[in-house]
Amino acid sequence: MLLGDSTGKKYPPFVVFKVRPSSVEERRGENHDARHGFSANMWRKDALPAQNNFGMQVYANAKDRPQPCEPVLLLLDAFSGHWSKEVTEYADEIGVTLMKVPPNATSVCQPADATWNGLLKTRLRNLWIHDLRVQLQARTPDIPFKLQPPDRKHLCSWINDAWNKTTVETVVSGFKKCNLLHGSSGEQVGEVVQVEDAADIVEEAKRSKQTDEVLGEFSLDEDFDDAFRALTLHD
Repeated sequence: MLLGDSTGKKYPPFVVFKVRPSSVEERRGENHDARHGFSANMWRKDALPAQNNFGMQVYANAKDRPQPCEPVLLLLDAFSGHWSKEVTEYADEIGVTLMKVPPNATSVCQPADATWNGLLKTRLRNLWIHDLRVQLQARTPDIPFKLQPPDRKHLCSWINDAWNKTTVETVVSGFKKCNLLHGSSGEQVGEVVQVEDAADIVEEAKRSKQTDEVLGEFSLDEDFDDAFRALTLHD
């Protein structure tokens, strides 16, 4: 979770990772009270260094947490993955009422969506591409090799880096675009983040047999966004 205010001030990130809780009740309580839900090893290895190095708050969110005691209203955008049969049935099962934000209203309601998120996601993608490139370049030919995903510590580092590079002007412009600042005209700051070219990564991943040869089943309704699905159906 990232928070910035209308003056452009940015607050430390709040990061939540899903983890499997301990099966031992006493240890589970200790993890919750002393280590933000993490086991002693995960706390020492990942969460605590991220908090100390980057000033962020890092918490664990149990995968099998209990059902809410009171009804919950959850607002979601129109992304098809949010509205699959499995999601809506599970929401009903645990007492969560889903409500869809009207089309084209998300950016009006949320300054972050108006100007921050696109740049932030591009920066995170660039860091991921760089990490893949480093791994592929360091491999030794003819020796079994497997790309490694980033661990929690790396993810926290990436989030911190991307957020730090988000300018004050970009944060303020989100509020301006949504007309949430008195006297603002909705003008935007034209900050641009260059998208890292990943063509070499794709080719190298193919050569090192890091790509799937066979695609599994997919659904136009669940695996593609609205724009791509409409284009596919049209063609």
